[in-house]
Amino acid sequence: MAVKRYCSLFLAGLVVFGGAVAQAQSALNVEKNRLARLEQSLENRQVELEDIENELLSYEYKLERAQESLNELRKEYEESRVELEEARRLHESNGTSDSERRLTKAKHSFAMAERGVDSRSRRLEFIQANHEELLSKLGAERQAIAETKTKISAQQDKIGEVVDSMVAKAEASERRAALARKARAEKPKPPKLKTAAIEKPKKREVPPEPAPTVETQIDPELLAYVKREQKRLDNLLSDKNGENKQTFRNLMLKPSGGERLSFEFLGKNQYRLVATVEAGRQTYKINTWKFRRTIPAEDDGTRYVFVFDARRLSRPRLVMYPEYALDALK
Repeated sequence: MAVKRYCSLFLAGLVVFGGAVAQAQSALNVEKNRLARLEQSLENRQVELEDIENELLSYEYKLERAQESLNELRKEYEESRVELEEARRLHESNGTSDSERRLTKAKHSFAMAERGVDSRSRRLEFIQANHEELLSKLGAERQAIAETKTKISAQQDKIGEVVDSMVAKAEASERRAALARKARAEKPKPPKLKTAAIEKPKKREVPPEPAPTVETQIDPELLAYVKREQKRLDNLLSDKNGENKQTFRNLMLKPSGGERLSFEFLGKNQYRLVATVEAGRQTYKINTWKFRRTIPAEDDGTRYVFVFDARRLSRPRLVMYPEYALDALK
């Protein structure tokens, strides 16, 4: 692979070229950081996909229950309609106080059944609309994931091209140096002449060119992701309906090679902490669950926000993003 060639040949053969190496290394680091950002974006997308799939599971259950409830009410509605027609027919043919009471009761039962069918029909329509919206979001998220994977593949190819270019320059420089050494070895040495010692002028040291500085910019897709997750969390915590459940009294996060950190309970089975992260491919353990995440090199030592969503323990979610993204949204 090109990266292995870079490690073995480029570092060994180009270290003498100073500033040129620094510039090439800086350009490579920029491309590698872009790749890490794309991988981080893919992981964030997959977390959002899990949330949509969890919501879909919930709505599929609601949809099934609402349809069953509506079917039962429609059966009751039909029975009350038949009873109303029978009570009306009997009262019209032989009107008595008993038949009048029966008719009044039948009218009330029919009105209640009709109201119930209308109410459950609206509820079913509401659930169906939300279910369709979630399916649309699911399709869009899967499409976004596919596009991000394509970008990652293209970025990996670009890094390979950068490394190949660096290796080619290293090989060309090594060939030129070898030819120069060979020419010096084959050139006859002139006879030594006795001359007065002449002080050689000192060579002026030329400082290596500084590596180009790269202005750090916050990825717009990262900001959009943080904004969506903040909105989701705010809406969830502000919802007065439902149980304010706390499954864990002492929930801990164990980073790769780090110390255990304690989550803060926010409400509705949402837990939060802020911790410093290390660059690279990291594994975060929460109880028995393990979550793998990519931290870009430029985020090394940065404080990250961790939000653990434990509403569905069969598929818990870990949301994480740099704290500076929150500051950018203020």
